[in-house]
Amino acid sequence: MAIQESITRKVLTDASNDGEVLVSAVRIVFCALVMARFLALGGVAADGGWPAAVLELALLISGMTLSVAAFWAGRRRLFGPRLLVASALLDAVVAQGTLLSTLLWHGDSYTGLLRMPDPSAVIAVVFITALRLSPRVAWVGTGANLLLLGGLVALDFRFNASQLTYGVSEVALLVIFVGSAGSVAAVACGVARRMVLKSGAEGVRIRRARTNLSVILREHHDARTLLSAARLRADLLLRDPGGASCSRHVQGLASDLRELWEFVESVKSRALGELAMIDEATPVEVSATLRNAAAVVQTRYSHVRILLGPGAPEGQGPRVWVVGGERGLAHVVTNLLVNACEGDGQRGAGTVQVSVEPEGGTRNILLRVSDDGPGFRAGLLDGARLTGGTTKSEGSGLGMRLVGGLIEASGGSLRASNLPEGGARVEVMLLAGG
Repeated sequence: MAIQESITRKVLTDASNDGEVLVSAVRIVFCALVMARFLALGGVAADGGWPAAVLELALLISGMTLSVAAFWAGRRRLFGPRLLVASALLDAVVAQGTLLSTLLWHGDSYTGLLRMPDPSAVIAVVFITALRLSPRVAWVGTGANLLLLGGLVALDFRFNASQLTYGVSEVALLVIFVGSAGSVAAVACGVARRMVLKSGAEGVRIRRARTNLSVILREHHDARTLLSAARLRADLLLRDPGGASCSRHVQGLASDLRELWEFVESVKSRALGELAMIDEATPVEVSATLRNAAAVVQTRYSHVRILLGPGAPEGQGPRVWVVGGERGLAHVVTNLLVNACEGDGQRGAGTVQVSVEPEGGTRNILLRVSDDGPGFRAGLLDGARLTGGTTKSEGSGLGMRLVGGLIEASGGSLRASNLPEGGARVEVMLLAGG
């Protein structure tokens, strides 16, 4: 689960950096166009002379330089949350700073900052923060733009009060527009962020399942080897059905068929586990799935008593969220019951008890499987966590790893322990499905 979360976070980081690359490119173009307009309107010879030119050009050149650096850093996926905030603040400084020279040095025809088209660009600057896929960055950018815009309006009233033709209503209207753009940007960020995380998680599951299923398909060579050995022994029996080596061939054939059956079961378990991991988490009724799985396992292990305790009544029972739906929950329950029945491969359980109940104080459902078998061997448990090994001498532990991965992908957890009176207990916590 930690690996999957890390990969999905990386997908989000990459998407945020891609957005920063685009924003930086737009900022470079914006600064270049403003500089071109400033020079076309006279540059040093325009209103304000050298002081205005120094302020304007210093701001624009600095903005372009920092934007080029941000473009480079975004391409290399170097932007984290703090740098994204810093970039949003740079947007605000560049957008508002370019208006300062006009406010301080202007001609007689000047009627106020808000009578010019330039402040409307603030709305676009605020809205473009959505590309960074961070609601916090969107709100910071909105706040910074409103704060700087308020400062410019205050300076306009301070130095140019006699020339202004706008009042409080125009200021309030612009604040509403900018705030609305910031709100839309923040909501868009949240929606896009969830979509990116969801698609990233699904992509991880699909790639993982595709890889593992490809491995399973490539393992057909092992099955062919076992089948070839079994066919050879069968041919030897047909050629000499009553010979001295008949008993040895029969034992070998039985051994080959047993290995082949175990291999097929292993492939089936892995395939079902991987297919379940591809699916979405859906609510599943626990009792019916538990009874069906217990009936299947009971047929295979008729010598074991499988007792369904509280929480598995006839009829409607609790529901839980499980990746893969009913198929995923059946995979989990079947594996737990089979492991309990088989024990360490030498000695299995005589009685397996299953219960389903709400976990105290939470909305979670607790599925508990207890047995009177040999329990978990030393070193297999790290507190209440399975280390990933197996109780069977010839087992791989793959089945429990797949079960653990499926439970974690469903938002649940798995705990294991040895009982004081002997035997083992496995507890699966799953989110209640309403």
